Amino acid sequence: MKKVSRRSFIGTSSALIGAASMGIAGESPNEKVNVAVLGGGRGRNLASHFSSLPHSQVIAVCDPDPGRANRLSSDVERRTKRRPLDISDFRKVLDRKDVDAIVVATPDHWHAPATILGCLAGKDVYVEKPASHNIVEGRLAVKAARKYKRIVQHGTQLRSRPHYREAWKLIKDGAIGKVMMVKAINNQRRGRMEHRPDEETPKGVNYDLWLGPAKNRKFNRNHFHYGWHWLWEYGTGDLGNDGVHQVDLGRWALGLGAPKAVSCSGAKLGSKGDAQETPDTMNITWEYDDLLYVFEQRDFTPYRMQGHRFDNDNIFFGDQGYLMIDRLGYRVFRGNKPGPSANVGAADDGAHYRNFIDCVKSRKQDELVAEIEDGHISALLCHLGNISYRTGKRLEFDAKTETFTNDKEANQLLGREYRKGYELPEV
Repeated sequence: MKKVSRRSFIGTSSALIGAASMGIAGESPNEKVNVAVLGGGRGRNLASHFSSLPHSQVIAVCDPDPGRANRLSSDVERRTKRRPLDISDFRKVLDRKDVDAIVVATPDHWHAPATILGCLAGKDVYVEKPASHNIVEGRLAVKAARKYKRIVQHGTQLRSRPHYREAWKLIKDGAIGKVMMVKAINNQRRGRMEHRPDEETPKGVNYDLWLGPAKNRKFNRNHFHYGWHWLWEYGTGDLGNDGVHQVDLGRWALGLGAPKAVSCSGAKLGSKGDAQETPDTMNITWEYDDLLYVFEQRDFTPYRMQGHRFDNDNIFFGDQGYLMIDRLGYRVFRGNKPGPSANVGAADDGAHYRNFIDCVKSRKQDELVAEIEDGHISALLCHLGNISYRTGKRLEFDAKTETFTNDKEANQLLGREYRKGYELPEV
């Protein structure tokens, strides 16, 4: 995987540098953190939060689809009475002196490259989950954050809900005894993605930029906007899309790092015969020295699991009881008798985004709720599960080198080939 310098990658013009010196914020960065939002899908929700916080403001939005960029700008303008700059190519905001932080809400294949470029440009970064499209670039994002002393928050926002910390303390205090097994559950209904023919790129869309590191190909609606989630070239399937939240929670609760081995069985059941490449049904086991971590995914179910209050949750099985937890609260059972419990609302109160902005202002990296290293490890578990599915093998993993020890074929899937002009920058 060839790497190039950031300057070569960005190709910034002198005119852009001149524009950067003008500024648009009207307030000192010490007073408000000036944010550029990258991506008009999930980015609309994030822009809502970052434009509403008292210590941040959205001053630029970026999307290679001008229609989505316009909607994103209009959303911010309605909320703040101030229209942010619309800069379709996000790389052009990296040299702007009036941009303090970037919010990466692009498709998965841009998450780590944009994070790395942001760090190299001296920007702090909020990056949506998963932190990377593959393990190699995820580790490079961590390296970039460390080398350039950047504040990088991962978008696993459930970490900012207080009831999770309460539950983890119960586990630590022995409420269910010694934990022997953890189960993360991703259980919901996803629609089918029917086959569609290639077509001409819609007018105004910078499809070359949208593809970025991915292979060059003709425009296809299935490869654009939401459909990319289910194609290996751009996405990580529902394991990396939604399942990463539950994977992250189970790992966080017990302080788990990388496993020593992984195995996966999966299939396309509800999506059989459609255009999706990623499985809708998965059973993954990550092996640790004295614990098994299991992930179950069913994307064909219009119902919740028996006994569950939410479509996605975690269960911790101890030798004296078990704990079930989701966005609505937790419940402890010792044997079959109810123990401590908590009930909370499911709404996102913005605490995760406030934590990022607070840390940008204080420069206290250790106070981030979901620092990039945690984001990388949780994404790594998802990548391991996907690689095991794609190879059909139980794979042994070396956490120090972040490589497989028993399969050369699997090691080929740890990274990717980057399209010319979109190679990973040097760190």
